[in-house]
Amino acid sequence: MPSTRVIERFQLRMGLFGRGAGLVTARHEMMRFIRRLVLLIGALVVLVVGGAAALLVFEDVSYWHGLNWSLDTVATIGSIPHPDTLGGQVTKIILMVFGVGTMFFLLVTLTELFVAGDLTGLLEARRMHKQIAQLNDHYLICGFGRVGRQIARDLRQAQVPFVVIDDNAEVREALQEMEVLHIEGRASEDKVLREAGIERARAIIACIDSDSENIFATLSARELRPDIKIVARAAEDASERKLRRAGADEVVSPYKTSGSAMAELALDSERAPRTAREPLTA
Repeated sequence: MPSTRVIERFQLRMGLFGRGAGLVTARHEMMRFIRRLVLLIGALVVLVVGGAAALLVFEDVSYWHGLNWSLDTVATIGSIPHPDTLGGQVTKIILMVFGVGTMFFLLVTLTELFVAGDLTGLLEARRMHKQIAQLNDHYLICGFGRVGRQIARDLRQAQVPFVVIDDNAEVREALQEMEVLHIEGRASEDKVLREAGIERARAIIACIDSDSENIFATLSARELRPDIKIVARAAEDASERKLRRAGADEVVSPYKTSGSAMAELALDSERAPRTAREPLTA
């Protein structure tokens, strides 16, 4: 069975997650390509230099002529005649097999860099990062689940700037549809919070589906910005105390809040006059 990482990369290539996987992912993809390019170029240089040294020994030519000969063979130009000695012929075969294969793999890697969209993704992520760097007094929404999406809608309606932080690949499409500024990563990581502009942010809303992640995000945010306001979401009663100890200024429980609201509506209906709720009869 293919690994989760392989499946995720295939889905990203096929566009199943939408464009713009975030600055962190874009940088990771670019570094992967750069490492591969450096490895291939290094192997090609070693092969050409080694082939030139072998031709120098077997064909009794100058090193410069052997270098040109080696490059001519790897590039499949064929402008230099075939070697006369057995050692030179074996060297040419090795250069043709490994050199042409390495050159082909190098060209495929360069093509993939542009066709697969990693370079475009990095440029888009950098543009988004510049937009985030220009924000001041904005809000950080940690988590883009049902609660986080509703918060984003409310803040957008209020025309308040905000940045979403989420590491779930399944929400990328929703982020793209809403066209919101976002950072891919865990809100508990300092570098992710800094990329989201925590130094200039007004408040942080920790609404991740996991209470433990909300606690870690609150701890990290409080350590980086002791003066920032933090509003956290808690699904369990025990998490409320832990979030407050971690540094949350306000803790909201969606289940408790919705339950209290429903009970209040029910009690209001009971307090209403009986005649106002009974249908009129002829």
